[in-house]
Amino acid sequence: MKLSLPLSFMLSSLLITLSSAAEAQCELSPSNLQASYQLTSSDNSPNLSSKNSSHTSQLNLWRQGNTVAHQYPQTDITESWFLLNNKQIKPTRFFDHYQRGIEYQPGEVVHGKSEHDWSYRYQFISDKLISQLTLSAETGKGCERQQVLTQTSTNSKIELVWLPELQLISRFSWTKNQGKHQTHEQWQLTELSHDANKITAFFKQLNHYNMTDYADIGDDHSDEFLTKMVTLGFVEHGASGFYDTEGKAISDGHSH
Repeated sequence: MKLSLPLSFMLSSLLITLSSAAEAQCELSPSNLQASYQLTSSDNSPNLSSKNSSHTSQLNLWRQGNTVAHQYPQTDITESWFLLNNKQIKPTRFFDHYQRGIEYQPGEVVHGKSEHDWSYRYQFISDKLISQLTLSAETGKGCERQQVLTQTSTNSKIELVWLPELQLISRFSWTKNQGKHQTHEQWQLTELSHDANKITAFFKQLNHYNMTDYADIGDDHSDEFLTKMVTLGFVEHGASGFYDTEGKAISDGHSH
């Protein structure tokens, strides 16, 4: 039976649309990747010398299924979070140089704070903040689709280059002005890998560390490592908040 011209045209258009949609799909999984970032922060306060006004460091993001890790090479510390079926988040802090780890219970309050926002750990920036930004441009397709999201107020400006298919920051820039005092922070994606063997090896290595439950730390006064970490404040601050470009804990009041 010969199709009428309008129906033939409709079928042809449908096939073209389906083909275009297939080309636009991203076959890479956002839940299995490793991403490296260069973090640069600067402060041009007239009270600071140029020597101390700028800092650059590295930060690695690792994802494998329901586990995500933030690795700080400059401090040999790795923070990890596991999302349970009941949506609770279990934090763990690893001291890579010592091959030791501190486990926290899901929802455990450490210094008045507990983990609730999985997106914040999964992608460094919460879904709530992303929803407050304005889409100003979009380019590419499939895994390479990028969205430029911005927010400008009287004293600050945020620009996020976002990879929606991978739920990943490509570039993040935050500037805050307070009179003559300007603070600027930028994150730049420098490496992205989906090598399953590399990712598995990283998490396997962490699983081989000697672990201690946070609740048991005070029971063992003979462990020099634990005594040192408690004295330095690394244990108490282990899973309580965001970390700056030097891997130091900072308050939740930070812009992102």
